[in-house]
Amino acid sequence: MARLIRALSINALVMLVAAGATSTVVRAAESAPYPLAERLASSLTSGRLHAHLAALQAIADHSGGNRGFDRPGFARSAAYVAARLRLAGYQVTTQTVPYTNFEVAEERLVVDGSTAVPVLMTRFTPSTPAGGVDAPLAALPTGRTGCAAGDYDGVSVAGAVVVLARAACGYAVQQQVAAALGARAVLLYYPVPEPANIYRFLAFDPTMFTIAVGGISRKDGEDLIGRAATGARVRLTLRGSAQPRTTVNLFAETAGGDPENVVMLGAHVDSGTEGPGINDNGTAAVAVLQTALAMAPYQTTVRNKVRFAWWGAEELGNVGSAYYVSHLSAADRARIAVLLNGELLASPNGGRFVWDAGSGGGRVVADLFAGYFERQNLPYERHPITSIGSDHLEFAAAGIAVGGIDTGTLGVKTSEQQALYGGQAGQMFDPCYHQPCDTVGNLDSPALAANAPSLAWVTGRLATYDEDVRAAQAG
Repeated sequence: MARLIRALSINALVMLVAAGATSTVVRAAESAPYPLAERLASSLTSGRLHAHLAALQAIADHSGGNRGFDRPGFARSAAYVAARLRLAGYQVTTQTVPYTNFEVAEERLVVDGSTAVPVLMTRFTPSTPAGGVDAPLAALPTGRTGCAAGDYDGVSVAGAVVVLARAACGYAVQQQVAAALGARAVLLYYPVPEPANIYRFLAFDPTMFTIAVGGISRKDGEDLIGRAATGARVRLTLRGSAQPRTTVNLFAETAGGDPENVVMLGAHVDSGTEGPGINDNGTAAVAVLQTALAMAPYQTTVRNKVRFAWWGAEELGNVGSAYYVSHLSAADRARIAVLLNGELLASPNGGRFVWDAGSGGGRVVADLFAGYFERQNLPYERHPITSIGSDHLEFAAAGIAVGGIDTGTLGVKTSEQQALYGGQAGQMFDPCYHQPCDTVGNLDSPALAANAPSLAWVTGRLATYDEDVRAAQAG
């Protein structure tokens, strides 16, 4: 991981950030009700966070434009985090995580023999034959989703490549219905307000997929639907295979604190493979990093042990966190009182969403975030913990209290949310989600400065206040 990033090394990035933020901790008034929480929160300034994010952007720029879980940019991002932690005095540990990757060899779509259309193969779905599929296009009448066989009444599907908008039933079901009627492949698009965006889908259960599936943009999808009516044909080539690989989880924890009451704060440090991932999830990864740096001078005096984590391969389905949780002993699992997580803290058209389990320890944690935002006079909404897929779900499934925040991904802002947060109703919370444009220029800097400190504040309170930890564990 200590390799040079072309002309810019990890050590150089670390020193650049250190030079711009020589003082890690900003001390709050000793009269604050939770002084450590206040100190940590005040350390997450816009300048410090942006210095770390600039380093991640530089890594992506020198790593093919991304920090993907299976790409050099991920290893370099993890090395940057580890170097900063070591400079602050932490002992850094790693966990090697074996996993099955899906490596795309070829993805190509040509319409009527001449027009090339960008396409992204869905991971873990079947490949086409080596020479591709040469087939007519098929599309559904307006208002039909492809979620049931009856949607294809009057449509010739056998032997065709079907174009579909992603629907509420899920693309696994849409693919199953089309395949059962004889379709040779499916082309999917998200019906989002950004017509040029292309998303790479993931087959979470590969056994549900029997034909090739590719992702295209809404603009191209709607164009192909129109061309299907005129008898257009396509040659679609999607070739990929599953390969054994390893990734890493990265950890640092306080030297002191009760090891029987562990407070965890984590975020995934990998991006998707289609972009640099500065909002998703560089923003949360650096919030965790800066919280750890701010806590370093106090790590021997905290009441409860704090463990910081940076997960690998979240973008492939919570790979790193799932491995970590599944390999905990029963005793070690019981020692983890709370897992805090963050996602996309600075969406440019974002909201402010507190994850709330609705009861038990998760409700205790949600109330801490809610209380913080209320004291800051910041609007927020409570969302179920399942409203965003991320690493906290692996801990929740193991019976550990979880909590955290996000500012929105693919969702579209409502007029009520515009009144709460500003921005533009009818547009995505983050139009650059999983896109090449998810750069430092994509961020809402005031939102980052307002949201990131909440993770530090809740961590600091749980590190020093036993009543909350006991309440979370009791739940």
